[in-house]
Amino acid sequence: MQKYDAMYIIRPNVEEEARKNLIAEITKVFTDRNAASVQVKEWGSRKLAYEIEDFKEGYYVDMEVELEDVSALAEYDRVCNIKESILRHIVVKLPSTK
Repeated sequence: MQKYDAMYIIRPNVEEEARKNLIAEITKVFTDRNAASVQVKEWGSRKLAYEIEDFKEGYYVDMEVELEDVSALAEYDRVCNIKESILRHIVVKLPSTK
């Protein structure tokens, strides 16, 4: 199993209920593909390092996932690309602890 850190930034003007549904949908991408563990950390609204689409801040969500099937990463990328509410997203492979 390999660990990954997935982070995405949601537009600040998204309603709270819609934001919670979006976070649940993104989390489901990993749980549906048998992720061993998914830890979601909502960092909340933070100032962006630079403006993205005229927004100066965004709602940050960080997820640590443990996967065997890396197809979940492709699906995460696909879903984040089609969701207009997501400004940016990234996945980083974490070093193994063996």
